[in-house]
Amino acid sequence: LNRYGVMGTFINNDIRLLKRSKAAKSALTASAFFLFYGLLVFSKGYDNSFMQLFMGIFVTGGFMLMFGQRVPSWDSSYYPLMMTQNVPYKEYLKGKWSLIIIGISVSIILASGYLFISWEFYLTVIAAGLYNLGVNSYITLLAGAFNKKPIDLNSKSKSFGAGGNNFNMKIMLLMLPQMVLPMGVFAVVKYFFGIYPAVASLGILGIIGFLFRDKIFDYIVK
Repeated sequence: LNRYGVMGTFINNDIRLLKRSKAAKSALTASAFFLFYGLLVFSKGYDNSFMQLFMGIFVTGGFMLMFGQRVPSWDSSYYPLMMTQNVPYKEYLKGKWSLIIIGISVSIILASGYLFISWEFYLTVIAAGLYNLGVNSYITLLAGAFNKKPIDLNSKSKSFGAGGNNFNMKIMLLMLPQMVLPMGVFAVVKYFFGIYPAVASLGILGIIGFLFRDKIFDYIVK
């Protein structure tokens, strides 16, 4: 990875972080449990397009939520030192974003197990994954910029709450309004045109997000 420039170096460091840090390992393990969130499709109230996309966002976005919302807090223990170096902050963010993109992509593949439930439900999961790739990945990084809690890399995350290493529910609640748009678009398009145009509509939103990624990164850096 180091041969791919500064961004590759940052990704390499984050992989080391996930391998060595108790806190990062804990977040990685917790993100895996999000894959099972789709099993709620068997529950009453989750049998409609609106709620199925909501589930899909969590199924494909577990790593994004558990890791991305803590950027740059993961580096809090040596953040002052890092700021004395000639660090291109935009490349730093792109490194974190690339790791999130890998996590979402792997989740989409692993979620193929939901094909046993129905092809239509898995397409809904794919639609959610596309939205996470092109839109929510940026929103999560932006939300993380307002998370000022340092992380003790040698301690595990234990629960939801206000603890330094705990999953920050407050930051996640800030993301909920951002989920209403894709859920609404998907439900309306699917109702009038069917599942394939609905998936395509969120794919288009994801592509638009990719096209404007440099401008979005500039805003997050500020």
